[in-house]
Amino acid sequence: MITLYFGGGTPSHVPVKLIEGVIETLAKNVFLNVKEATFEFNPEDVNRQLCRDLRELGINRASVGLQTSSDDLLKVIGRPYSFEDFKKAYSILRETFDNVNVDFMYSLPFEKLSDVENDLKTVETLIPDHVSFYELEVHESVPLFSMIQAGQARLPAEDVSEGMYDLIVKTLEEIGYKRYELSSWTKEKSCLHNLRYWKNEDYMGFGLSAGSHISNERWVNTTEIQDYISKISAGKYPHAYESKNDSIVEIAETLFMGLRLAEGIDVNEMREKFGDDFDEVFSRIKKFCGELLECSDRLKFTKTGMKFSAMVLRELA
Repeated sequence: MITLYFGGGTPSHVPVKLIEGVIETLAKNVFLNVKEATFEFNPEDVNRQLCRDLRELGINRASVGLQTSSDDLLKVIGRPYSFEDFKKAYSILRETFDNVNVDFMYSLPFEKLSDVENDLKTVETLIPDHVSFYELEVHESVPLFSMIQAGQARLPAEDVSEGMYDLIVKTLEEIGYKRYELSSWTKEKSCLHNLRYWKNEDYMGFGLSAGSHISNERWVNTTEIQDYISKISAGKYPHAYESKNDSIVEIAETLFMGLRLAEGIDVNEMREKFGDDFDEVFSRIKKFCGELLECSDRLKFTKTGMKFSAMVLRELA
């Protein structure tokens, strides 16, 4: 099964002609038949012509980032659109695509529980096919980090953030969404492309910062555009990082990714593939069996374990 995903930045800023060129090049050199082709949209870029053009190119799944339904919070995190802009964009996407995902974030600076309640009301009203809720991660390289350090922005207290998580899980279940991955819910259309990542299967990434995993080899492309162009022009791979994993590392990565899935990992399959090395890596997290991990033929998080998954996954990093 072949999937395609345009994301990792702002692909909806790119002229359609260039997207068409990418697809044509891939079709000639890599694949022909694609089962799922996802395109990430910024709300401010969405228009009917763009959607029609992309649909004609074979894009059959749309993903749009709302992040929050609060205009005040959108300003805090530097988003150039309003909730009203998003609703108009979502309406246009629904006209063209029958598989639409909406991304949300929670635990934003100054966010209250009532803000998350409004986000969930938005989900209940719009009923997207797929919903992702990510807890905010603040990296040193983004302006928001400096604002927090300077006291200009304040993150919610830990108990408030935990309440947001509990509300999200409870409400989405009540309105008919199934949680199939730590941050992902769907009615019936899981993201086939992302399942390849979570199952640690093979995939190829093209472009700045894109990652790839083939067999036991993993690499990530450079983040610098001039470096990328010069290496490609010289006939070199534009890698910033590359590694050939040994069995232990490959098992740890497979567990790290696979445990994100609600269905977890087939233990017998892992032992058959990796032998005794599997038990060596499994021993790192065996102490969590019981309250946080179900440790039977399938290794997976309990409901409580999903909430405290970071504590377990740290042992595999």
